[in-house]
Amino acid sequence: MIAWIRKLDTPRGLAAIAAFVCLAVLAATAPGMPIVWDEGEYLGRSDRIAEWFRLVAHVGAAGGGWHAFSSATIHDYWHFVTVDEGHPAWGGVPIAIATILFRGWLHPLTAARMGAMAVFSGACAGVAFRMRAAYGSIAAIVAVAALLTFPRLFAEAHFATLDGQLTAWWLLLWACEASGRTGAGAAVSSGVLGGLASATKFTGWLAWIPLVIARAASRDRRRVLELMIVIAVGGVTFYLVDPPMWRHPIASGLTHLQLNLHRTLNIPITFLGSTYDLHRPLPWYNTIAWLLMVTPVPLLLLGGIGAASAARRRDPVSVSLLLHWAVLMIVRAVPEPPPHDGIRLFLPAFGFWCVLAGAGAQRAWDTAGASAPARRLLLGGAMAAGLIGGAINVARYYPQTLSHYNLLVGGVRGAAALGMEPTYWWDSLDRQALTWLNEHTAPGERVAFSSTANISMIRGWGWLIPEQADRRAVFKWYVFQNRTSFLADSDRQLIRTAMPAYVGYAGDHVPSQVPADLAVPLLYVYSYDQYRTAIAEVSESR
Repeated sequence: MIAWIRKLDTPRGLAAIAAFVCLAVLAATAPGMPIVWDEGEYLGRSDRIAEWFRLVAHVGAAGGGWHAFSSATIHDYWHFVTVDEGHPAWGGVPIAIATILFRGWLHPLTAARMGAMAVFSGACAGVAFRMRAAYGSIAAIVAVAALLTFPRLFAEAHFATLDGQLTAWWLLLWACEASGRTGAGAAVSSGVLGGLASATKFTGWLAWIPLVIARAASRDRRRVLELMIVIAVGGVTFYLVDPPMWRHPIASGLTHLQLNLHRTLNIPITFLGSTYDLHRPLPWYNTIAWLLMVTPVPLLLLGGIGAASAARRRDPVSVSLLLHWAVLMIVRAVPEPPPHDGIRLFLPAFGFWCVLAGAGAQRAWDTAGASAPARRLLLGGAMAAGLIGGAINVARYYPQTLSHYNLLVGGVRGAAALGMEPTYWWDSLDRQALTWLNEHTAPGERVAFSSTANISMIRGWGWLIPEQADRRAVFKWYVFQNRTSFLADSDRQLIRTAMPAYVGYAGDHVPSQVPADLAVPLLYVYSYDQYRTAIAEVSESR
């Protein structure tokens, strides 16, 4: 038994355990997570990629085989890089592969999510390996546990979208780079991972900043010279996994830059009681404020210890870790980046904070000293209690863990009182809400929504029976989420003056037993008559 434990308490052993546990937890909880706003878009695009893969495999079919590589066919099947918002294509590939492998075995939404969840599980394995090798077993275990019990990261790790995947590839890049190894193999591995991070989302290009700085700061002449290989391999990887760039790389690259650097979609956010958008940037301190408000308190403390310890150690692993955490915290603090959707657009910074929490836990454990078993027992109990408390908190918010705020601000209710958005991505339209709508809408009656893109999918899966109505028509119910920056004047009038027919909160709780820190509505349902009355009242007041 002791021999087996020793075998598992190695970098490879802990990495294998981390991958298995992470994938098991995510797969088990995925069916209960509602589809979120952007997810339907990526499911549609990834379905097209899956169809393209099948077309490539059908050599004898019309348009199949090598014909699938024509510019027209790639344009039809790969809606990335040069269209819409210009996201690169790699993020759609794991979703497409999972769709091919698991559709028919799993629900279409869960099947598509398996790709993103597998990538995140691989990142947990990479983090466990590197932390065990660089710091110790406590660091590896706590870092992975932190990644799984950070509520907003937990949610993003499920979704068939880009941000959880970007966080995973960025963590894997750090785990590879932080080894400090030299040689062609190490350089090629880092280049591939850097290329995949850049090809998942445009933000991934920022991962190259800490990579270059960390190599330069190492004063290892060979690692500095090998940067040429890393960068070249990264560029080639980005090109290879982005088919829309294959025929016209320069023109496509310029279009890709133009779409990403000149966004026309101006999405607002409410932050501490004020509304911000592209024309009114968030204040510089927003990243620190988000860190303090959404990070579970135990992880906030351990991460602070880890950051201070890493700054003192100044070894290559610690310097690299601090740089990778800091880059998005700094970039998001400047005026230009889009401000919306909570922490989603700088999610990797919170992934690295979880890794810093692992380093902090190891530092505290080592400081306690092997010669003081009672002190270590007390410390170990405190850290275990903190992580278990984090898991319980995930369960309390589940499946709306995107709405999590920590106890320093009083949970989501306290955050809402401070002027923060309780919800933003339509995960409040969960199975409970859909069941209520199905049970309280008669045949032939319809339901109107303030704004959501996935209703046709939800109805296609049989989760919502009533048809969707235009708000200008007659309907039974009007549904909107409590995303404060998106509320129309009539929505605010309804909240002020009318009694909703249904209210959805975070967590799978009976409405009369919602915990105090979760007691702020995420979803409202009002009748048609209430909606029309609110419209009239707003018109009269102008």
